[in-house]
Amino acid sequence: MISRHMERVPGYRSPVLPSDLLARIHALNSDYLELLATGSFASDDLDGNPCARSIGTQLRELSHDQRARLAAAPYALYSLRLDHSRCWRDPCSVMALVASERYRPSEVSAEALFCETVLLQAWHVANTSPLAARVVYAMTDAARTWLASAPLWLLKKLALEHSRVLTPRWPANPCFWPDLLRFAREDDRARLATTQLLGLQLVAVELESARETRAVEIGNRRQEHP
Repeated sequence: MISRHMERVPGYRSPVLPSDLLARIHALNSDYLELLATGSFASDDLDGNPCARSIGTQLRELSHDQRARLAAAPYALYSLRLDHSRCWRDPCSVMALVASERYRPSEVSAEALFCETVLLQAWHVANTSPLAARVVYAMTDAARTWLASAPLWLLKKLALEHSRVLTPRWPANPCFWPDLLRFAREDDRARLATTQLLGLQLVAVELESARETRAVEIGNRRQEHP
């Protein structure tokens, strides 16, 4: 378990998250890495996501146990950009659809099925634990509010129609994924744990950035409507 490794990192304190939630996050992380490694996502879904394609190629070089250790982080290794609720503003405009349109049959890709699963998990977390929503998904209060109030049929529809928003977490960070993959491949558990700790720092940066952006938006609205 990641908590055992990270407790040895100086200054590290484990997030206060229940063990059953961490187990589900680890399992979803493991599924995501497995899907990337086996090329289960449609190739056209990855054309605009070179980071996912590169990570998938490198994951194929790891053993099952190495991928499992990599997956055991206390946060999601995938992103639905839930920390940017504006990304979902247009998709959520379908709320007025009649029932026959809400449940219309459609072809389902592996990416859409996984997207639906993680959206349902994120919805559950948003409804039950604001702290976990922040730690696991870097969910802002605005994102948590709209997700927690979303009907289940809408989550399924969003997953089917907008699964391409799914990406590896922090794809632009120059160290996170290269170091995760390297230390997992080298079976360097101490450095792997330190890199996973970096993810918690990146979550904090995301939340602080979102808070500052929100403050600027509120300030601008006040100037426009004094």
